[in-house]
Amino acid sequence: MRKQYAFLLAESTEMRKQSSILRKQYAFLLAESTEMNARYTEMRKQSSILRKQYAFLLAESTEMRKQSGILLIEIDLMGY
Repeated sequence: MRKQYAFLLAESTEMRKQSSILRKQYAFLLAESTEMNARYTEMRKQSSILRKQYAFLLAESTEMRKQSGILLIEIDLMGY
């Protein structure tokens, strides 16, 4: 009976140790996950800004090409 009690006590102690290790690992992984989520959110925000800037620059470029075409036609009509 004493051997069984000593064995169960040792098992219980080992399980508490393992449980403590797992709790620490969980806290670490949770912190890592939170940080990665924050980075992902920031990257999405930056991506949205870049898409808007790209759309603006594309519109500007299109307008400049259009104006350039008009100028070339006017120059041609003037006979230069």
